[in-house]
Amino acid sequence: MDHVFVAGRDIDMKFNDLNPTSKIKKMLRKRAIKNVEEHISYQQKKVSDYSIDELRKLILSEEKKILHGAGWKGAIVAVGAMFGITNF
Repeated sequence: MDHVFVAGRDIDMKFNDLNPTSKIKKMLRKRAIKNVEEHISYQQKKVSDYSIDELRKLILSEEKKILHGAGWKGAIVAVGAMFGITNF
């Protein structure tokens, strides 16, 4: 793990720029929102038909689905790498 030392008054800003978890969370949230919009359009409804709380619940459940799927994909890639399989 690389260590980053930052001196100055903007320490928090520099550290947050180097922190990949916020970027990953943003990407995850964007993908979940896109998937929810697609599901709503498949149901031939509009986003405005849902309340804000309902949309938040749908997005949260979609984020969990994405994370669960990513977990299995990561495990498959790791097992494949153990056996020398690199392309899936």
